[in-house]
Amino acid sequence: MSYDQERKAIESYFKSNWSATSIGYDGHPFTPEINTIRLTINSGARLQGSIGRMANRIDNVGTLVVSIYTEGGRGSSGWRGYAETLITLLHGKTLDTSGVPITATADAFLRFSPNDQHPYISASFPDAPFLITNITAPFVRYEYI
Repeated sequence: MSYDQERKAIESYFKSNWSATSIGYDGHPFTPEINTIRLTINSGARLQGSIGRMANRIDNVGTLVVSIYTEGGRGSSGWRGYAETLITLLHGKTLDTSGVPITATADAFLRFSPNDQHPYISASFPDAPFLITNITAPFVRYEYI
């Protein structure tokens, strides 16, 4: 499994589960507009997840940052509904390699909220003509070697 498959699973999950606004995808050209979001996938450390007889599990940790672009000068009311929906969309979700939510732990490819590190509002700042608010969602991608 690779960083690119990680990206594809996350983007596929958003394509299927987010319709409130337009989406700017990780690393793709994107011109923000009022009431749009942008995904930024930050792949991180590789940690030993297990010592197995047949395969060792490697935990690839990272964060997804979802930037919400709302109209500047209007306060926080514009982004709060989006933030609540996004946090609910990400909290504790487990995905397969296609980005489909699953419940079977054995088939897990990527999990948001690993080790009780749940999505949260990490920043909100003006950048005319926008107010940009970031939701950060920690995740782990499982790989077997």
